[in-house]
Amino acid sequence: MARRYSESSQGRIICRGRIQLSMAGNAVISPTKGESFLGIPLFAGTPRTATTVLSLGTRAELTVTEATIGRGCSLVLGPNAVCHIGRGTYVADGSRIWATSSISLGSRCAVSFGVTVLDDDGHGFGPPPYSKPVTIGDDVWIGCNVTILKGVTIGAGSAIAAGTVVNKSCPPRSLVAGVPGKIIRTDIRWTDSVRASTTAPIEQQRSQDAPFEVAGLKS
Repeated sequence: MARRYSESSQGRIICRGRIQLSMAGNAVISPTKGESFLGIPLFAGTPRTATTVLSLGTRAELTVTEATIGRGCSLVLGPNAVCHIGRGTYVADGSRIWATSSISLGSRCAVSFGVTVLDDDGHGFGPPPYSKPVTIGDDVWIGCNVTILKGVTIGAGSAIAAGTVVNKSCPPRSLVAGVPGKIIRTDIRWTDSVRASTTAPIEQQRSQDAPFEVAGLKS
């Protein structure tokens, strides 16, 4: 596979562990600024052999800005799909982001393990298209094993409880829980030990494994 660097890229992606990379023609991975990390184990129980998958279809584009993607995650972008992951956001081990249209995660989001984000049903009761963009605002906390379905917009500062299936949008600073998800509280504020500390998990992991880089990679 021939590789070229994106002229507009100002950052780089540091990869650790097993990475399965597949890029179709004209697909672009663009780290826009600083360092992003792919394949970092954010949980001690994640096997070192877990494979992190990154697959981009024709003319797909992944943009990351100082974000962290955990070990064993799967980022799959179909042809012409777009995915953006904002500054300071982390997606923990074993989560899946599968885009056929557009998925956007804002800055400083905390996405736990086993989360699934889909912008497409893959099938339906009527004619296609079956895709609708998913937008996750800044400072959103998503608990473990949450599923976020097509067409959803999650307002900034919201929290999604573990195991929730989100099939409807919510305004900023909402607490959403249940199957299907319902707004059970508004005007919330949340924090975690990482945000209350000066040392992020990524700093603790930088010495592990053998890193390699992807900087503005094109197929």
